[in-house]
Amino acid sequence: MSAEKTVSLESSYIKCEVSTEGSYKITDKVTGISWCSNPYIKRLGTATIKMKDKTLYFSLNKFEIHKTDRSIQMKYSPDKEEIMLTINVKLLDDEKTLEFSYEIEEELEVENIRLLEDGLWLTDAEDGYIIVPVREGLLIPSNSGRTFIHTFETFSYEGCHMEMLGIVKKKSAILITWHDPYVIAEVKSTLNSVAVQAKQILSLSLDLRKTAKAFRITFLGEGDYVAIARAYREIAKKKGWFMSWKQKIKEVPNAAKLIGASNFKLWSCLDRRLDYKMNEKSVTVNWTFEEVAKIAEHLKKDLKIEKALFIIGGWIHKGYDNQHPDILPAAPECGGNKALAEASKRVKNLGYLFCLHDNYQDIYRDSPSWSEDLIMKGPDGQLIKGGFWAGGQAWLICSKMGLELAKRPQNLPKVKELFNPNAYFNDTTFATGLYECYDPKHPLTKWNDMRWKQELCNYTISLFGVFGSECGREWAISCSHFFEGLAGVGGRYYHALNPESMGAHVIPLFEMVYRNCIAVYGKYEYDYSRAAEYVIHHIIIGRPLHYHTWNRGLYWEKESKDEPQGWPYDSSCFIRADNGWAEGLCMIDRFIKNTHEVLSPLHDITAETVITEHEYLTPD
Repeated sequence: MSAEKTVSLESSYIKCEVSTEGSYKITDKVTGISWCSNPYIKRLGTATIKMKDKTLYFSLNKFEIHKTDRSIQMKYSPDKEEIMLTINVKLLDDEKTLEFSYEIEEELEVENIRLLEDGLWLTDAEDGYIIVPVREGLLIPSNSGRTFIHTFETFSYEGCHMEMLGIVKKKSAILITWHDPYVIAEVKSTLNSVAVQAKQILSLSLDLRKTAKAFRITFLGEGDYVAIARAYREIAKKKGWFMSWKQKIKEVPNAAKLIGASNFKLWSCLDRRLDYKMNEKSVTVNWTFEEVAKIAEHLKKDLKIEKALFIIGGWIHKGYDNQHPDILPAAPECGGNKALAEASKRVKNLGYLFCLHDNYQDIYRDSPSWSEDLIMKGPDGQLIKGGFWAGGQAWLICSKMGLELAKRPQNLPKVKELFNPNAYFNDTTFATGLYECYDPKHPLTKWNDMRWKQELCNYTISLFGVFGSECGREWAISCSHFFEGLAGVGGRYYHALNPESMGAHVIPLFEMVYRNCIAVYGKYEYDYSRAAEYVIHHIIIGRPLHYHTWNRGLYWEKESKDEPQGWPYDSSCFIRADNGWAEGLCMIDRFIKNTHEVLSPLHDITAETVITEHEYLTPD
């Protein structure tokens, strides 16, 4: 067996040493900190490769290495298989960035390759962390004392919402980037490992699949998560997805109305519920379209709310999450087309954005347009299910077909003609991960899915001007004006993700990269009487709140206007008046008034600024 050999690639900023067994050490010469390969197994990573009629798994631990002035080429060829996999490590022109990529023979297919396996690790003693761009941002410390493995898939629900990660140890920072939806990151924490003398090891892996062929590591010298965000912001500008408020407002002047605007959404005007057998269980009118207009007028006249994104759901023919994409005529139970057109005029006359909530991803079996030809298919040809919502079991429309449905004369063009809203919301478009479709009539890769969704966004903008969707992803920055769900979910920071399980906490990472590009809100109902921490979170990130919790009808006419009793003051402070500007208002209105009057002007004066510093005032 030949002895292990090491070659090195060096600039004035970094030194990269790679061995024939696949292990590596990269030293940041500015800070003197080294970043190393897998501490558990001596190898670069693993690969799963399809070869003819079989799938093979390889441990990448034996290479023939060739070096040039600016790259290292690592050739992997297992003894018993006729394959050649080449790993390239290239020093880029900035002298601070290494690009890792791979090449393989055309007749072979890489199912998955893990080039960064439990790499770039840090210990509890190194005062470090990994940052992940999930919703606003997550900081995972290396001294949490917790064991876990957590996967963050690119652009999936609560995955990596930007194509990056960052790591800091001993005040030395690195930025990991890629540009492909087929990248999956994994963060792992182990305790008391014999591999390294440390109480805790925090490490990172990257899986590359299908079109994903490369990633980059930029060594930033001394820095923190603010420095990492600043560096990524410059990369984001080069991708073509970065689009500032100034550019957007020039193209859609009404987008300026989002600056300082709170998000008011009525869920939902008509609420029709079906069971698993598609039998109708209930039909409830929460608000008529006449009441919709009166609520908006109440906000303007009685609460003095000057800036609002006013959204209604459940306006469509059979109510919220029912019979999409067959949305017209507007719900007769709520007043029908004429009443909705009048409500639109009245709300817009207040100076508000009047926004209708729609959906071009879900379809139901009782929809008049139901056809299996519209629906995405899995590799086995089976229809792909969506969630089970108010209208029963939903099925997922292929995004190419969804765009065609939206363009039908009876869909968005007719909505424009009848109601002329000055904003529009297509549900789920950004929230769900990017899909693949295996229907030969309309096949999709994740890249295709992104493209058709972007085209749906741009088509909607061409009709209504201001546009937004659920949650938010980096690829949607240039084709939308607001994200609903990035700031939080139902009064919490996340939906299913539990930061406490990783000892992690929220940081305003998104704000440091894209703050001056888009309006950001939370989503879903939450308890206003226990929302103090949620409000403080919005003050910290400088974003207006979403008000999605309402009582039926003209709520303020029925509710008590007395000072609330029985709630702990620290969590209920924003529903109190204490002789202030919310005196004499009901609880919902107290919360709206107390929070909007702080957050609206805060966003107004900071929307086009960039966060350049962020620090904690106390250790906890």
